[in-house]
Amino acid sequence: MTAIAPAPEVPVDGPDWAETRRIVLARDGHRCTSCGIEVVSRDADIHHLLPRSMGGTDEIANLVTLCDGCHAAHHPMLAGGLARRVIERWAFRIARLFGGREDFDALEHLGPALRLFGVERFREGQLAIVQAALQGKSILVVRPTGSGKTLCFQLPAILTPGPTIVVSPLKALMAEQVSTLLRKKVPASFVNSDLSSEEKRLRYGLLRRGAIKLLHLAPERFFVRSEAEKARLSALRPAFLVVDEAHCVDQWGADFRPEYGKLGEIRRQLGNPPVLAFTATAGQEMQARILASLGAQDAEVFVSGVDRPNITLLRWIVPEDSRTAAIAELLRMPLPSGGKAMVFVPSARVGEDLQAALRGFGQDVPLYHSRLGRPFEREQLVKRFTNQSEPVIDRIISTSAFGMGIDVPSLRLVIHWQAPASVEDLMQELGRAGRDGRQSVSIVMHDNASDGRDVKRLRFMADLSGKDQEAPNAAARENRMRKIDQVAAMMREESCYRRQLVDYFGSKVRRRRSLGVRILEWLFAARSRVKRSAHCCDFCDQDTIDAIVPYIQMVLQAETRT
Repeated sequence: MTAIAPAPEVPVDGPDWAETRRIVLARDGHRCTSCGIEVVSRDADIHHLLPRSMGGTDEIANLVTLCDGCHAAHHPMLAGGLARRVIERWAFRIARLFGGREDFDALEHLGPALRLFGVERFREGQLAIVQAALQGKSILVVRPTGSGKTLCFQLPAILTPGPTIVVSPLKALMAEQVSTLLRKKVPASFVNSDLSSEEKRLRYGLLRRGAIKLLHLAPERFFVRSEAEKARLSALRPAFLVVDEAHCVDQWGADFRPEYGKLGEIRRQLGNPPVLAFTATAGQEMQARILASLGAQDAEVFVSGVDRPNITLLRWIVPEDSRTAAIAELLRMPLPSGGKAMVFVPSARVGEDLQAALRGFGQDVPLYHSRLGRPFEREQLVKRFTNQSEPVIDRIISTSAFGMGIDVPSLRLVIHWQAPASVEDLMQELGRAGRDGRQSVSIVMHDNASDGRDVKRLRFMADLSGKDQEAPNAAARENRMRKIDQVAAMMREESCYRRQLVDYFGSKVRRRRSLGVRILEWLFAARSRVKRSAHCCDFCDQDTIDAIVPYIQMVLQAETRT
């Protein structure tokens, strides 16, 4: 064995560790110094002769090459973790062998990356999404809120050289995601209008020096007046352009926040990085419009979680002047232990009228909407409904302003005062129910008319939303009206309500998986099993739907298993 002169101390987690490994392996002849077995470079373990906890240093003279088995023998207290690493290494070798033409190299460090985020296994469907992203593909993911979409872009960002730009619609959402990443010691930041010029300059400087891995921005940030800031952003060459809450591209890009419609232009400025777009709800037509706007028509689309098997889906014909009494009766029902109920209303005005009318039935139900006096009031109401603040409330009236990404797992009953303005909005609202996998109910009240008061109200509100613009977009207005008509038709259609929703969003296509992918799924992925309710929808259970309140009580009291 050739002697090598002592080298200066090198930090194990420093940038020169790869060179340190190479020197130690070369010195030891690529063999385990304990048992003599030959080791492959990427599988070799570098062991401290004198542990750092006992004063040992990271200098090369204190490092030796060991195989997996001998390394585990030296660290009996860490044998479980070391054994897991061995299993992961061999699984990747086998996956490469049986993976056909698939590239598994980018997935080799999935195990440590998952553990960085405090996760042992992927949820169902996440591994395929991460694999596609790491292979450099553009993707569009449609998954329910609370199903782990965020991990699907954070993990590829960590495993890919270079920064990732995350386009996010809300300042609160940016701050929450960045705070979560920083707690996990992942370098992330955001830039928005609340920051001082000096703070922005510091953050852009860190980004330029490679000190920030994920930078969160609103799309308007690329169109600010500051030429210096626009130049900094245009000079970026990110690994990925992530579009969180991607339905905003279609719903807001036409007139409400037009910068969302210019993300394709932004992508070209950034050097056309792969687009990773995520939303909780987008039908097949909206999916196509989002990808066309982003210039990513060749993206791979992943749709899952549309069919929520534990939610019984009901449409109930109720005249408008009878809805308060019907809602009062529904809210009076006893819910399973810890269960909550939410009533969605189309506007704050309707919510205020409903709230006042419910008081006549002896029910004081809080109302959440965007016009509440102070942000503190909205925040406190959310905390009370999510059991984070006292006094806890278990019934609430809300407009669609009840924050993106807010998760209430024990929501058992979702009542829609009327059908929403699009199937996407309908899915977003009913999808809040039963996120813990337990039996829940969504019920939509409607007047069963193609041109009744429900539809007229939505059309009036849709027209108001377009009048704020200097040049109202006729195509956008036509699209809003068509969506209203689609929901109204779905309410009247005499067929399985659940099947209509699944078909609208696109049935899940089972992709053929190589043996290599199946091996990685066995190692890293979990299969979630939610018990399907025996009660599908009002069409499939027509014989019992007449007695609506006793029926819902029966459904909610049914025994369930996650």
